[in-house]
Amino acid sequence: MLVAAGVLVACSDQPVAPRVSPQPADGLQALDCRAVVLGTPSVRCSPATPGAGQAQGTIIGGQNILVTLTSTNLNYDAGTDVFSMDVTVQNLMNEAMGTPDGVTPAAGGIMVFFLEEPVGAGGSVDVIEQDGNAFFTNANQGYQTYNEILHKDEISQPQPWKFNVPAGVSSFKFRVLVSTEVQYKLVINEVLVNPAGNTRETDGDWVEIFNAGSLPVDLENLVVADSAASGRRPYHKISSSVIVPSGGYVVLGTTTNTTTNGGVPVDYAWGSSVALASSLDAFKVARVVGSDTLTLDRTQYSQASVSAQDGISRELKNPALDNSNMDGSNWGSASVTSVYGDGGRGTPKAQNSAYTP
Repeated sequence: MLVAAGVLVACSDQPVAPRVSPQPADGLQALDCRAVVLGTPSVRCSPATPGAGQAQGTIIGGQNILVTLTSTNLNYDAGTDVFSMDVTVQNLMNEAMGTPDGVTPAAGGIMVFFLEEPVGAGGSVDVIEQDGNAFFTNANQGYQTYNEILHKDEISQPQPWKFNVPAGVSSFKFRVLVSTEVQYKLVINEVLVNPAGNTRETDGDWVEIFNAGSLPVDLENLVVADSAASGRRPYHKISSSVIVPSGGYVVLGTTTNTTTNGGVPVDYAWGSSVALASSLDAFKVARVVGSDTLTLDRTQYSQASVSAQDGISRELKNPALDNSNMDGSNWGSASVTSVYGDGGRGTPKAQNSAYTP
């Protein structure tokens, strides 16, 4: 997932709701700021009207939904006309930044690039000593790189930013964007592996995915697979757009036909590619990055009497818990009052009946 967030030096930010995709995509949150050069140097951003789903907040020196950029050690050298500052990036999202899976460093790191070049009050201002130029939203945009993985609330090491500001320029404005690979926070939250009590065994399997991240995620081009006693079946690539909202759910299953699947509201059908066994099996969701397959989440079970009860789903008690063992104490069986469709027990696309805060 490639996400971009952005800043103009002292006016306001005007965030745009990010687009999130398994493949790199531009999600833009512009950060508008103003730098004061003369007197006591300062850099300040104040929010403009936020976009859909976004909240107002200060980006540099304050808070925002996605990131906080903070500038320190501001200095203007009148002899060299250089305005300098050290800038850090803080991640405010549940997802890790600078990584596709929370562990593997992203090839490009975290890049802060100029969406618009500086505009000075009383003269031209140039950015100097950047890490490079590349195409982000347009050709030849300069950027600074933070080669780090930042988990929630972590702050990067400071990077020096420098501008050539001729005498007579009292302040200037600029707009930057933070562009980075972002981890998916997808959780296998509920599974029905033995639908025999409410429908045909071949049509009623389903898995609920919960998005514990701060951003919506499109499952298109992710892959899923199960691993029974005979070994892992081939990966199935999700071939159409399936958006999981932040804090929301989607259901993957054998078929979307509620007449034959027991009445479960399946958002995407994997057909015959996945066949959850009523004994030993595992299910995983993964992301393809280059030639690698990075596991995003995986759970397994081996006790049919626990995890494969007829027509009863297995529910994770809290999405923050370790969900790797469906037979374990972090999971529970759907309650007798949690009924969907023609009599299956479960809570597809809703908070689990076994949920424990």
